[in-house]
Amino acid sequence: MSVNFDLSGPEFAAAREAVQSAERAIGGRTLGQMAEGFAAPASRGVAEQAGGNQAAQETISQEERDYWAQRTAAEAAERVTAREGARSFLRGLLEQYGLGSLAGEVDRLVGETTNELVIAERLRQTQQYRDRFRGLLGLQQRGIPDIRNEAEYLNLESNYRQVFREAGLRDYLGPTGTQAEYDTIARIVGDFSLSVNEVRDRITDAQRVVANTPQEVRDSLQRFYGIDPATLTQYVPDPQRTAGEIQRRANAAIVGGFAQRAGLDLGAGISERIGEFLGGERDIAGTQIEPQITQIADIQRTTQRLAEIEGGELSAETSALAALDLDREARERVRTLQSRERARFGGRSGITTGSLSTGPSV
Repeated sequence: MSVNFDLSGPEFAAAREAVQSAERAIGGRTLGQMAEGFAAPASRGVAEQAGGNQAAQETISQEERDYWAQRTAAEAAERVTAREGARSFLRGLLEQYGLGSLAGEVDRLVGETTNELVIAERLRQTQQYRDRFRGLLGLQQRGIPDIRNEAEYLNLESNYRQVFREAGLRDYLGPTGTQAEYDTIARIVGDFSLSVNEVRDRITDAQRVVANTPQEVRDSLQRFYGIDPATLTQYVPDPQRTAGEIQRRANAAIVGGFAQRAGLDLGAGISERIGEFLGGERDIAGTQIEPQITQIADIQRTTQRLAEIEGGELSAETSALAALDLDREARERVRTLQSRERARFGGRSGITTGSLSTGPSV
């Protein structure tokens, strides 16, 4: 650095004298040389300091590069682990749901995000999911909150399978794990809205008619209601028919069938009436009503024979109503015939089967 002091003017005479005196005192060096001497070390110090800072910066940058490289590698490994974990979890879940065909879709979605909730929601938008959980979606669309999620729906499916399996109707739902089975259950759940217990009750009623019963009972079901016993289980889940109606018809078919075995021709109406009288809101079985059917048959045989002798007629339905005391008019008619029978045959009971068998022929 050069320092120049211009003191040549006359006005600076005193100043020049002072400067020359100072220069002599410091060994003959000028003040400019002195300034340059002071400036040089300062300049070297700044340069040295700048060089040291650059070296330090180069050292820190390398350390930072190493740190970020390690951190990037660790984060990449974490992402790979997260993707594999999400892929494994969702594939297992889809297999449980019967949606293994969506495994490829999972691989694609995991490449975009590892958030399992996001992936699950996207899978719910696929057609495969809609087909698989049509029953659950049907409930949700109708605002029925009984089944809240896929896990509860799968549990419901298992309960339905058990009901039909216990009833010996394993094939009704379709082969396990097939779309046919899923569709059948979806109709029961989403279309019919039948609980497991109601389905069980309805199937029990159907089984009372078709399982371990005489052919006459199955014939009565066909004769009364036009229902083929072989397809009865397709009839019972129908939402247009209540459980009470199915029970009433099952009871009526049993009454009509056992009456037919005893030689009685009862129609659907009287059979329903007798079934309601004998069973109420309970199921009835053939063995429970056989004593009453036998009583009706005995009255029918004795009084009908007398009615024919007198040129009249007594239907099996009238005999049934009278025997069970379900109709006053029918009861009075049977009593009148019995009274005339006793008078005709000298007081012998008209209830015995032998009273008319030995009587005169027509």
